[in-house]
Amino acid sequence: MSVKKIYRTIFPIMSILLIWLPALAFAQQQPGAGQGLRQGAGQGQITLQNFLNFLLRPKILTMLVIAAVALVLLLTRKMDNRWKVPILVVSTFLYGVSANLGLKIFSGFAIHPSPICAFTKPILYGLRAPMLALLAVILFLTLVGPKLFCSYVCPVGAIQELIAMLADRLKIRRRKPSFRLSQTVRLLIFLAFVALSWTAVIHTINQGQVRARSIYDYINAFEGFKWNLQPALLDNLFHFLPLLLTLAFAFFTYRPYCYFVCPVGLFTNIIEQIAIFRVVKKKNACSDCQVCAVISPCPAVAEILKDAVLVPDCFACTVCTRGCNQDLLKFGIKGT
Repeated sequence: MSVKKIYRTIFPIMSILLIWLPALAFAQQQPGAGQGLRQGAGQGQITLQNFLNFLLRPKILTMLVIAAVALVLLLTRKMDNRWKVPILVVSTFLYGVSANLGLKIFSGFAIHPSPICAFTKPILYGLRAPMLALLAVILFLTLVGPKLFCSYVCPVGAIQELIAMLADRLKIRRRKPSFRLSQTVRLLIFLAFVALSWTAVIHTINQGQVRARSIYDYINAFEGFKWNLQPALLDNLFHFLPLLLTLAFAFFTYRPYCYFVCPVGLFTNIIEQIAIFRVVKKKNACSDCQVCAVISPCPAVAEILKDAVLVPDCFACTVCTRGCNQDLLKFGIKGT
C-alpha cells in the first residue's frame, strides 16, 4: 500500500473524528445528552467554565510555555543540545515523573489524562473538560508547528528523543524503517481500536454494565510513568512493559512509539501538513546532495526536499537543519 493510499484511508476517518468531537462536546452541554458510546458513560457536563479551568491549570500553561520557548529557539536557529537536552528533561520530569513524588507543588501534573487517553476515551465514553483542554493544546501546538507538542512537550516523545541522542553518542547504529511500514502499522492499530472497542469485543464489567475498553490500554507507554506497584508480578509487567519496550527500541530506531503506535502521532501527522512553521528549504538553491536526508533520523527530510504534499512526521530534531552543508534548510513558513 502506497503512502498516498494510506492517507486516503486516514483522512476520512480523522475528518469524521474532527467533526464528531466538537459536536459531542456541544451535545454534552445539553441536559441528558452526551452519554458516550456505552450507556452510563459521558456523565457530567462540559461547560466553558470547566474547560477554561482546566486550560488555565499549571500543567497546561507550562506546556504552552515550553512549546513557545522551543519554537523561538527553532526559528532563531539557536536550538542546540545546550537548550534541547534541558527542555526534553524538564518535559519528561514535569509530565512523566513529578506527580509520583508526592509533593504538593506537582499535584496538578499527573499523567492523566495522557495524550492517548485524551484521544481515545472520548470515542468510548464521551468528552470531558480535561480531555478537551489537552486535545485543544495538542491541536493548537501542532497547527503552530513543527509538531511542537509531540516534539518537546510529550514525556514519552521527550524521553525517546533523549535516548536517540544518547544512542548517537554511543555510536549505536539505528535503523530507519520506511514511513510506509510505520504508518501502516500505526493505522492498523487505530482501526483495530475502533473495531474492537465499538463492538465491545474488548470490554470490562462495571457495576453490571458492559464497558468497552481500548486496545491502547494494553500498549499505553504513558502508563509506565505511574509508579504505583501492583501486588501481582504479572500486573506490574503489563503496567510497565510498554514503556520499557519503547525505551529499549528507541536505542535502535528513532521514536518507535511515535511512529508505530501512538494515535496522537497519526492525528498530528495530518494536522502538521498545514502547520504554520515547519522545515522548509530555499527555493531553487538545493543541489540535491541528500546529505541532510541521510543523516536525519526520520523519513521526513527526503519528502521535504521533494516539496511533497504529504510529509512523514517531523519532530523538529534539528539534525537536518544543522547538517545541511549549504545552510538551505530552516524552520519557517512554507512558500516564503
